[in-house]
Amino acid sequence: MPSSTLDDLTDAYTRVSLINKRLLDECEVVGLAFQRQGIECTLLKGADLLSRLYGVRGTRPLSDVDLLVHEQDLPAIHRLLIEAGFAQQIDGNPSYVSPQSTLSLDLISELWYLDKEGLAALWGRTRTRSLGELMIKQLASDDLLLYLIAYAVVHRGQLCPSFFTDLRLLIEKEPPHWPTVVEEAVRHHMKVPLYHGLRQLILNPAIDIPSAVIQQLAPSTMTERILEFLLRRLVTTQPLPELGHFLLWITQPPGRGLAWLRRTLFPSPCFLTYRYGNESVKRPRRTTITRWWQLVRAGHLLIARMLIRLIMHQTARMTS
Repeated sequence: MPSSTLDDLTDAYTRVSLINKRLLDECEVVGLAFQRQGIECTLLKGADLLSRLYGVRGTRPLSDVDLLVHEQDLPAIHRLLIEAGFAQQIDGNPSYVSPQSTLSLDLISELWYLDKEGLAALWGRTRTRSLGELMIKQLASDDLLLYLIAYAVVHRGQLCPSFFTDLRLLIEKEPPHWPTVVEEAVRHHMKVPLYHGLRQLILNPAIDIPSAVIQQLAPSTMTERILEFLLRRLVTTQPLPELGHFLLWITQPPGRGLAWLRRTLFPSPCFLTYRYGNESVKRPRRTTITRWWQLVRAGHLLIARMLIRLIMHQTARMTS
C-alpha cells in the first residue's frame, strides 16, 4: 500500500477518533447529570456500538447520540439540559445540541414496533455497563439485533454500509439466542423486516446465520409475500428519500394502520411543538394545514420514486 494512502487513512482515523472522543466525553457528563437526578437512559445505535463492538474509537464515525428514556422523565430532562446550556432543536423527537455544538442528543421515549408492555419488558432486559465513569444501560443482545434490523429496514428504509459491519460484529461477539429473536419478531410484527435484513446479511459469507432461522421467518401468507416483495425491491443500499414513512405505515400490526394515519394527520400538540417549534403553538391551525400540504406533496414524490425503482428493476430483469 502506498505511503500516501497510509497517511490518508491515519489522518482520517485520527480525525474521527478526536470527534468521537469529544462527543462521548460530553455524553458522559450529561449521563452523570441524569444519574444524579435518578433519570434512567439507555444508549442506542452508534454511541453504544462503538465501545461495545468496535473497541477502537476511530473506526466508526458518530454524528449524534441517541438515548431511550422514559416519557415521564422528558420534562425533567428538558429543564436539566436547558439549564446546562443546551439548545432545543426542531425535530420530530426531543432533540438538543450542546453549547459547543459538539454533542447532538436525540431522545426517544418509545420504539414504534413495541406496545407499552413490550417496551416495559425491553427496559427490564437492559444491562448496565460502564462508559468512562458513567454506568449506563444498554439493550440486551437479542433486543439490539432486532432493533438494528428494524431501524435500518423499516425506519430508515436503507441498508447503509455500517448496517452490515454492525450486525456482523454483533453476531460474532454477542451470539443471539435465535429462537428468542424469531419469537420477538413474530410477536411484534417484525417477522418480514427481520427476514429481509437477515437475507441481505447472509449474502456476506463472513456472517453465519442458521438456515433454520431464515426458514422460520420466510413469508407464509399473501400479505407477508407482498411486503417481502416491496422490501426486496425498495430497501437496498441505494436510499429512497422518505421511504421510511411509507414502511412505518404498511408494517403496522393488523387493525392499527388507520390509527397510525390518524396520528400522522392529527398529531399531538407535544409532537407539533417538537416538530415545528413555537409556530405550532402560535398558529396551530395554520401549522396543521401546512403539514397536510407537505405530507401530500411528499407522498406524491415518494410514490413516483417507488414506481421508478420498481419499473427500473423489472426492466433490468427483462433485458438481462
